[in-house]
Amino acid sequence: MRSLDLDEVLTEGWREEIERVWTEDTTRLRYKYDWGRGVSFYYEKIHHRHGYHWHHPCHEYPRCDARLEEMYAFTDKLLVVHKPDPTKSRGQYLDLLELSVKEDPHCPRNAFYYARELTFYAKWEEAIVELERYLELPGANWNHERCYAMRLLGKCYNQLGRTDDAIEWLEEACKTAPDTREPFVELAEVYYGLGDWEAMYTNLRTALSIKEKLDIYMADPSVWGARPHDLFALACFYTGWYEEALQHGDIACKLNPSDTRLSDNMKFYEAKAA
Repeated sequence: MRSLDLDEVLTEGWREEIERVWTEDTTRLRYKYDWGRGVSFYYEKIHHRHGYHWHHPCHEYPRCDARLEEMYAFTDKLLVVHKPDPTKSRGQYLDLLELSVKEDPHCPRNAFYYARELTFYAKWEEAIVELERYLELPGANWNHERCYAMRLLGKCYNQLGRTDDAIEWLEEACKTAPDTREPFVELAEVYYGLGDWEAMYTNLRTALSIKEKLDIYMADPSVWGARPHDLFALACFYTGWYEEALQHGDIACKLNPSDTRLSDNMKFYEAKAA
């Protein structure tokens, strides 16, 4: 069984794939889910008819009966695609997530979602409280989600003008999930605001050395596009690495050819690299 929202669709051949990997002992399936906007990850909302109940007032999730021994099957096939309506209001989520946290304050999943939702409304101080509360929960032990919480703390503190705190949290995020580009790029952007080109260079060099894009919901598609190359080209230019500036400026232009600022920057890189 699986619940589908009205803006979700099953892909062609979904039933045949489930039947192919599902065995007599299977109770739950982990499968690929396209959330939209360039983000896809593995989800696990397809489950056996018995032994599960759905929990939370929003962002519902199936929970296993404690008497049931879960047995997972796996497929890397994309089974569900999310097609969100950009004109639809999501304003009801904040109240529902607040309710969810009150009902189940020890659940790290919705504690994080509530904290993240607060950042969407620029409620920076409230978000900081909830993000730090999430990080203190015993069950908040997924390193990539913890990294995302630290990235959001960095954003909150940066928005409040507390740059040192922002850097401290983003450095912790880099240590927590060093296999992801996002924290390094976001830390580099804080240094960009400070004009610290050497720190930008160091963090972006690390970010661009990470070649594998993970299928997790915390992923930011922009760090796999022109953005890190553009920032790295600027850092290279201001630290005297003109050939590197030219190389990465060219990559940024190819990844985002409609951005005239990128092409204008190339004139400065070419002049210095000549």
